[in-house]
Amino acid sequence: MYNINPSVDRGVDNTDSANRTTGSILERLNKRNKDRQNYNDIRTEQRNKAIVQLEDEDNFAQMFAQRAQEIMAQIKNITDSAIENKLIDPVTKADLGRLFSNVTIEIRDLQNYLTSSTIFLTEFKVKSCQMELNEITSLCEQTRAKLIPKKKFGFSNRNANQKLLQNSKTLTTKLNDNKNFEYLNANKTIVWTLCNRKDEYIMLSRDEVDEKDVTLSNLKNCFIELQGHPGSVQASHLNNCILLCGPIMRSFFAENCQNSTFALACQQLRLHSSSDCRIYLFVSCRAVIEDCKEIEFGNYNYHYPSIDSDFTKANLSRAINNYTDVADFNWLSPDTPSPNWRLLNNCSPNWYGELDKFKNKNIL
Repeated sequence: MYNINPSVDRGVDNTDSANRTTGSILERLNKRNKDRQNYNDIRTEQRNKAIVQLEDEDNFAQMFAQRAQEIMAQIKNITDSAIENKLIDPVTKADLGRLFSNVTIEIRDLQNYLTSSTIFLTEFKVKSCQMELNEITSLCEQTRAKLIPKKKFGFSNRNANQKLLQNSKTLTTKLNDNKNFEYLNANKTIVWTLCNRKDEYIMLSRDEVDEKDVTLSNLKNCFIELQGHPGSVQASHLNNCILLCGPIMRSFFAENCQNSTFALACQQLRLHSSSDCRIYLFVSCRAVIEDCKEIEFGNYNYHYPSIDSDFTKANLSRAINNYTDVADFNWLSPDTPSPNWRLLNNCSPNWYGELDKFKNKNIL
């Protein structure tokens, strides 16, 4: 009689093997389905973000164009009114001054609106809007100068005129020597523009930068300190520079910066087309980088007398610092960290020691 037990055992073994094979296939299928679902979720999130960004850009473009047109219309109305009244009535001149002051305020508000919107605008859009705003400002100044000309000095005030001319020459010489700023007659404010400098130490005090817009461009091997609370700061083409800045009221926008170090406190930060930069940052909302590589972030550690007061005036709360939260627009994977930026390892530079090294190196 045949013994059938071995065949029974083999049947049991075959069943277990089949079950294991089936379980392995199901596991792979489940994993594949989960990966596909995650991919679809990521793509959906990306599309939603793109839609939101486009909506923000569309809303901004519509609002900016509307407000720009309203300002242009106001300038035209002022011109038409002045021509109609022929500038005979002294009250009319006073009214013109008040109207131009109102236009200047609206131009400044539109500038603030543009600056605060750079967080989601493309580089091209920011530049094109800034050019349009510059043209409006220039038109306002030219119209004001034409309709409200400055009084000419007579010979009876010859001594006063000579003194005024001497002071004017002194101021012009100072501006040409420093190459630091442009003077805007419209609202009697100074916009600082530091450009085309090399191997220099530049320091602007709070009286010079408080609530003002600062532009830095084409700087190489420079050490820059901005002590105070600027309105906004824009940097372009900084190479091997150190920038130490007090609390910025609105945003910091930079592009094409190489091998540079920044200490910044701001509401918003956006960095474009830059590499090999270290940023010691205090920021209220998520920082944004785009087309960047080798960017390092650390905690803000710049200090000078009365910096606490500047934080208050800039409406920045020290309790909220999002320097570790960085959005890389070139890295869309939510599960894998971006290779384009990383956090610094608890290093805290001695800025005054760095300044001494810089001065000794450049024999200042």
